[in-house]
Amino acid sequence: MRASRPVAMLACAALAAAVGCTGEPPEAARGRDVVRPALGFAIDVPDGWTWNDVAGDVVLEIVRRPSGAKGEGQPPDGGPRPKRSGPLVHVVVVDREGTTLDGWADRAIASSKELQADLEVAGRAPAKLADGREALALTLRSERGLEPLVQQLLLTVTEAWAYAVLATAPENGAAAEAEPAFKECFDSFVVW
Repeated sequence: MRASRPVAMLACAALAAAVGCTGEPPEAARGRDVVRPALGFAIDVPDGWTWNDVAGDVVLEIVRRPSGAKGEGQPPDGGPRPKRSGPLVHVVVVDREGTTLDGWADRAIASSKELQADLEVAGRAPAKLADGREALALTLRSERGLEPLVQQLLLTVTEAWAYAVLATAPENGAAAEAEPAFKECFDSFVVW
């Protein structure tokens, strides 16, 4: 039996309240390409790129749209995600668990190094989101591994969540080519 619309709306509101979000995005989030009220974030997807919802801490993946592909968003089909070797952007959302912004940065660096031990922190600087919220910008580099790569992270925290926008690209010219798309993602990211 299907729930009536008012009951479904009340259930959504209760879920949003339980996770610490109002469910109603702020003005700064309106008009963004991807808006996730239950997780309290919104972000734009650059022209020529597409997005996929992902399960787990990595909740959104933004990738260049393959040649000939159509559509803006690609909901998960239940199958495994294809391996990506080109530029991509991930949005990671985890329970804040009382961590500070600096603590979240340390945790993000440690997690990245677990996956690729030779990553080095090439930059760590204060930043701000478009709405003025404090953030931290990290740049990680690896000269070894399958291919040299660069990762840029924009980190911020709210009362309930810790967020990372993680842009990754091989350092074979793809990173420079993807920089405008990465900047658009970082500049449009809003949390509440």
